[in-house]
Amino acid sequence: MRTTRSQELVDNIIELIDRRKLRAGDPLPPEPRLMEEFDAARNSVREALRTLQALGIVEIRHGYGTFVGNASMTALSPSLLFRTRAHSRDNLRGLSELLEVRQILETELTKKVIADGELLGDLRECVAQMADPATAVAADRRFHERICVAAGNDLALELIRLFWEVYRQTESLIGARTSTPESLVGKHSKIVEAISSGEDARIAEAVSLHFDEIRYRIATR
Repeated sequence: MRTTRSQELVDNIIELIDRRKLRAGDPLPPEPRLMEEFDAARNSVREALRTLQALGIVEIRHGYGTFVGNASMTALSPSLLFRTRAHSRDNLRGLSELLEVRQILETELTKKVIADGELLGDLRECVAQMADPATAVAADRRFHERICVAAGNDLALELIRLFWEVYRQTESLIGARTSTPESLVGKHSKIVEAISSGEDARIAEAVSLHFDEIRYRIATR
């Protein structure tokens, strides 16, 4: 596949950020400097910067300049959402794959955490809030994010948030939830108990049980 000039510039600017060890929030050279450094036309530089902005790699602040972005995984949300919907039109394969990847990630992360009193207390507080339909969804999300934080993996935390948002926007494909607040509390309580035990097999079983209801809804849709 032929590489366009703007695509080359995207790579060049990423290399420049890396070479100069620029961090999120640091300014990039102004457009004229980039044009001179890469022997490129203004339109090509601007197109490359717009591409990088869409990826979250740079942030264009009109009137101030261009700065290094934080490259958040949220930039991938539209693509992952489109893929999940497009691959779920006939047999829900896209949603099944999203669920499978999330389960693998959460299982391995949960095995990594150390079951200290603070973590277990935070998780049990989330579980208690799941008993109330008004706070259940937010508590469910905090529960899984708290595990990612305890595992010490920032990338995993961003991915879990990404998967969560995409799932929420595609959940209508498999109809309304069938689980009750009691069921939600029970499944998450088992995860807490498994973490407390420190046994990998129990953790894997508890995390798998957590996704059973979604798998059933996909299979019977």
